[in-house]
Amino acid sequence: MTMADFANDTIKLLESTERSLLVAEKRKRYDIVVGVPHHAPAGTPTLPCPEHRDSDENAGFLGRYLAERLDCFSLIACNSTIDVNKHLDSDYSKQIFEWRPKILIEIHGHGKFRSKYDVEISCGSADQSANSEELAAIINRKIKNTPMLSGISICGRFSDIYFKATKTLTITNPGWLAYHIELSSRLRKPGNEKPGPPPDLGYRFCDCLADAVEEKY
Repeated sequence: MTMADFANDTIKLLESTERSLLVAEKRKRYDIVVGVPHHAPAGTPTLPCPEHRDSDENAGFLGRYLAERLDCFSLIACNSTIDVNKHLDSDYSKQIFEWRPKILIEIHGHGKFRSKYDVEISCGSADQSANSEELAAIINRKIKNTPMLSGISICGRFSDIYFKATKTLTITNPGWLAYHIELSSRLRKPGNEKPGPPPDLGYRFCDCLADAVEEKY
């Protein structure tokens, strides 16, 4: 099997609406892990877990793309039957502990109903706000070179964001510095609420995010 075949097979897994699985991929950089705990393909708005929580539609495609850009490890929980980053005994959390990264970047999704920003960045506490604000500032500088992203709003100030991730165990763990990054649906989903891959806008944002992470780390 060639690398292209492997990549295509992984994409097919992320497109599945039925199977609950964990997709783990190793690349050159092991100090950074990109995690996506709540992926489901567009058109699957909820996860089959007891909490019946919203899925982060298409977040896995963007998280995997970001990991490829960074050449780092990635971990994507698809159609999960539990809220994996809230349970330290989940396969998702246990794999992160096994890898022991220095930096964890979790990609999430929101519908922009409770947040006024397209992108929110939190490190899980007010004490870590300087880190999330710095990453947001670097991304804002990067997107100035991408005209199609000119209308994207980004905030990393803990006091101003809605999705603070204070109870997310993979984010608040002291073993690594974690970034909880919420992407609005316009970055993740095709128009008209139809199934399909993320729009180019989301991938171009991930290019800027990757450049920002590489600059900072």
